[in-house]
Amino acid sequence: MEFLVDNSGHFYFMEMNTRIQVEHTITEEVYGCDLVKEQIRIAAGERLSPHIARLCRVLHAIQCPSTPRIRRKKFPFLPGGKLHFTTRPGGRGIRVDSHAYTGYVVPPYYDSLIAKLIAVGASRTSAIDRMRRALDEYYITGIKTTVDSTAPSCAAWNFQGKYDTGFVERLMNSTNSN
Repeated sequence: MEFLVDNSGHFYFMEMNTRIQVEHTITEEVYGCDLVKEQIRIAAGERLSPHIARLCRVLHAIQCPSTPRIRRKKFPFLPGGKLHFTTRPGGRGIRVDSHAYTGYVVPPYYDSLIAKLIAVGASRTSAIDRMRRALDEYYITGIKTTVDSTAPSCAAWNFQGKYDTGFVERLMNSTNSN
């Protein structure tokens, strides 16, 4: 389920999806579980693992998807292109879920997700710091990706505090004017 929260702390329902979401990785990292494994258990007629009922948040996590980015005024994130070279970041608290490799051609016909970069830490600040480092270490040539535009988001002072649904648009406008 997805919600928005206003400045007064009121929650507003956005949507409910009955399938596994691309963001499931951060839930897995924060709660120390494997949601896909649990779905398979249920589909096989088994019960949820005993520890699932008693889950407690143990960490903080942040996820940044990597997709092709073509600089255009309208539809700035369009698919397609070939990865000439790519290296993935690593180290403590970094997870990269990807199928892409050097030479991979990103198809223009459906979801253009190249990778999900997940950073985990004991606090939100440490997760953001790890993500900033990982974004600096993530190297893709051949196409422009959202990695370059995501790094300024993590560095923005208000990203670690309060932000709203206009955050990305304001950030893109400020980086485009520089």
